[in-house]
Amino acid sequence: MLRTKLLITAIVMMGRAGVAQQDTAVVRYANTITEADLRTHLTILASDAYEGREAGMKGQKMAAEYLKQQFIAFGIPAVPVAAEHGLVDGYFQPFGLVVEQPGSLVLEMGGKQYRFLEDQLYFSNRTPADIGFAELVYTNVPGLSVLPTGTRAALVLLPVKDKTSVVDMAQLTALGAAFTAQGGELLLVATESFVPTKQEYGHWLGGTRMRLADAAPTKASKQSAQVMVISPAVATAIMVKGNMVYAKELKRALKSKAAKARTIAMDVSILNRPMRTPLSSENVLAYIEGGDKRDEVVVVTAHYDHIGAHDGEVYNGADDDGSGTVALLEMAQAFAQAKREGRGPRRSILFMPVSAEEKGLLGSEYYSDHPVFPMENTVCNLNIDMIGRTDSAHAQSAPYVYIIGSNRLSTELHAVNQRANDVYVGIDLDETFNALDDPNRFYFRSDHYNFARKGVPVIFYFSGVHEDYHQPGDETEKIRFDLLRQRTALVFHTAWEVANREGRLVVDGKVEDE
Repeated sequence: MLRTKLLITAIVMMGRAGVAQQDTAVVRYANTITEADLRTHLTILASDAYEGREAGMKGQKMAAEYLKQQFIAFGIPAVPVAAEHGLVDGYFQPFGLVVEQPGSLVLEMGGKQYRFLEDQLYFSNRTPADIGFAELVYTNVPGLSVLPTGTRAALVLLPVKDKTSVVDMAQLTALGAAFTAQGGELLLVATESFVPTKQEYGHWLGGTRMRLADAAPTKASKQSAQVMVISPAVATAIMVKGNMVYAKELKRALKSKAAKARTIAMDVSILNRPMRTPLSSENVLAYIEGGDKRDEVVVVTAHYDHIGAHDGEVYNGADDDGSGTVALLEMAQAFAQAKREGRGPRRSILFMPVSAEEKGLLGSEYYSDHPVFPMENTVCNLNIDMIGRTDSAHAQSAPYVYIIGSNRLSTELHAVNQRANDVYVGIDLDETFNALDDPNRFYFRSDHYNFARKGVPVIFYFSGVHEDYHQPGDETEKIRFDLLRQRTALVFHTAWEVANREGRLVVDGKVEDE
């Protein structure tokens, strides 16, 4: 037994010794990624001059041009197949959008209309679609599972102990996903926190919505349930029709009384008459051709758009996703230098800042449906979205990054990323949001998913949501450039190994539907 233990110990130590060996040339290229350069790029892209980089708008166009000029300065030539794929200037992949302004989004019940941003808030990513029902089923939150089979429309009471709090977005997302899974189509969520929630999210909800010009209005949503948060007054009107008293039901919910379901006979419908305007945006492509395995492509993405300006405030999105965009820029420069010096990657690498992520992952959706390089030749996608800050769970922690999706389609990709971290970076890899039951559903909420839905292995690098998410306070001075550099280095080393390893990553997982 002792001999066996010694042998195992020796094998483990030998493994660690092997893992500890670094390629000094690769380290030299990684070291070209500096805090100073990251800060320089971000100070420009996240400045007021870029007007919040909203897709299709002036600031986004300015950012696209800036990115193109940086790629040219790095010595990265135009994409060689640009003409046959409709690329503009050799770097831009344009795509059409339809802009939909809220117009008159109405919830109509019992012959009375309740208007958007007054009595109801529409929280679905999908475009509002006209829909109607002759009844809906009421339940409290713990009782979503007790809804009768075939329930198409439901009212859920979301109790809160503090009326000044804002609705928990993770809880709202989880409710919508659960209702969709049950075949539901319209979920009304009543809450005492309606007013603070409206104040917090009104500017975002009331902004323009977009879809791809060649997509049906609900394509991006994959027919998910439509979710509306309604005021106590609207909930009261519904419950009266069901011979219930709102105040009593609220007390029951706060005391976590047993769940119940009650059918209310009442005409309920959504009427949406948005104003539609055509627009265009573009992904930016920087292609570094590989060597003996050049036909295989590693794609690195980050969305460079943000949510624009509202009520005189510019939402600069320094972290979302200025941080990922400048990380991508620095990586592209490092790989371009390696190629110039004869250490170019064996596989080709496509660095692609994508647009219209904030409008529903539209730029990456367009690329995945109209790829410049075949999806079957795409080895993996490394996606970087918000890696410049810390969240409340890591306020006092060691350097970290959330890793999402790394093992869902390829356990080899997960191992490559882990090894790159062990050898070169040494930060904590937090897989909290990679859980299959993650209520935030982050796996489906950034651009990597449009590659994953095509069967391409992915990793989503993320540092978590903070108090300035989609707020005007998301500014450059709040970025932790030390952490941003470390996280960028991890993506760089992972990309380097994937691009240069002998065997292509094995796909051993299954595609997951949203």
